[in-house]
Amino acid sequence: MCGLAGIVNLKGGAVDEGIIKKMVTCMAHRGPDADGFYVKDEIALGHRRLSIIDLSEEANQPLWDHTRRYALVFNGEIYNFRSVKAKLRNYPFTTSSDSEVILAAYAEWGPDCLQHLFGMFTFAIWDVAEKKLFIARDRLGVKPLYYSINEEIFSFASEIRAFLSGGLVKPEIYSDALYEFLFYQSVSAPYTIVKNIHQLEAGHYMLVQDGKCTIEQYWDITKAASDDDFSNEEEIKKRVKELMLQSVERRLISDVPLGAFLSGGIDSSAIAGLMAACTDKVNTFTVGFSEKQFDESSFARIVAKKFNTSHTEVQMEPNVFLEELKNALNSMDTPTGDGVNTYVVSKAIRKSGLIVALSGLGGDELFAGYPLFKQFTSLQKQSTAWNATKPLRKVAAGFMPASSVRTDRIRQMLKTETCSIAEFYPISRQIISPKQIAGILKYKVPNKTVVERRLEEKLDDISAFPLLSQVTIAE
Repeated sequence: MCGLAGIVNLKGGAVDEGIIKKMVTCMAHRGPDADGFYVKDEIALGHRRLSIIDLSEEANQPLWDHTRRYALVFNGEIYNFRSVKAKLRNYPFTTSSDSEVILAAYAEWGPDCLQHLFGMFTFAIWDVAEKKLFIARDRLGVKPLYYSINEEIFSFASEIRAFLSGGLVKPEIYSDALYEFLFYQSVSAPYTIVKNIHQLEAGHYMLVQDGKCTIEQYWDITKAASDDDFSNEEEIKKRVKELMLQSVERRLISDVPLGAFLSGGIDSSAIAGLMAACTDKVNTFTVGFSEKQFDESSFARIVAKKFNTSHTEVQMEPNVFLEELKNALNSMDTPTGDGVNTYVVSKAIRKSGLIVALSGLGGDELFAGYPLFKQFTSLQKQSTAWNATKPLRKVAAGFMPASSVRTDRIRQMLKTETCSIAEFYPISRQIISPKQIAGILKYKVPNKTVVERRLEEKLDDISAFPLLSQVTIAE
């Protein structure tokens, strides 16, 4: 990963160079290979680089197009940059990086360049001629992008701590986001845990010009219908395998060696197998635990042997895990209930000399791996009876004690108007019930979370999809 940051003085005054340097310095862990700055008049851009594609200094950032009109800072990877580059025959490329392809694509197509780019990314482009800043985030929001705005200053960065280090935002907890975190163990865009810092939402871009900031959506999962024929099971299996192989192949484009997380589960095992089909040498890594009920290293060993990978096991003792917990939480930047295992195995991979690794994260969401997929589809078979028994359900809910999160979930479900995804999903995903949260927090909590509001807004679009896809969209 890389780190990027920027400041625009909305009044046209000069930007303090010291602030952008503080913002970038605190993100040095994101990019140990190089840093770079551009500060002039009302604009400041900063970047920390982790070199993956084109390791030369010419690919350092901010990167300029050949006319010196556009300057880019970029975090992520564009997986199809070679095919996009082939379309831009009139551009005189000087590097082999995907970064320069973004510049050329923007010079050619403007914001529509996002329709051509497939990858995980956030990037910002400063247009010197029009004094305009363009910022974009990938379709699913894999790469983070935060921003803050007041009457005078617009700022953005890859991490929340950059705003605090630069003194641009006061370190105050945002109460609605804290409620969201307790509810789901994550904070949904556009919120962040810090007041006056926002997330650019997935599949959106921003334009900052003439003292104004506008946000547009360029991709929506509920509009992403497939042209594939789903009537033939064998054809479905064939198509899924083709897409997964293509997905892995695209992610193997790198000028540095790659590894893979291998838990022994279906998701990461499939990734390791597909990597083995694409390349001769695959490096796999597993975290093992002395407590057998948590340890999956034996399954990972079987997969590693099957695909003849160079396999490394990291044995994690309880005391070491607790010691690493503080480091993991400090690295997260934004609170989440997950990620400690990922931190531990990532650290082991880095120690081995590798800096890029593939994982099976997202597999459960795409392939219905969580129990709630089955629960939702089972409930839909009884939807007519469910809707007809609303008065009876509400009476029954009144007699149920909220003795645990599980029983409180059931009580909330019984009180719903329908069993639609908009009502079912937020309840099923609760970590702590609203009643329990209200007892913890000493202020009035919001009536609805971001997730609840979004599902209600898009219910008609989501309902047009198959049942399992409805849950995937909610995820």
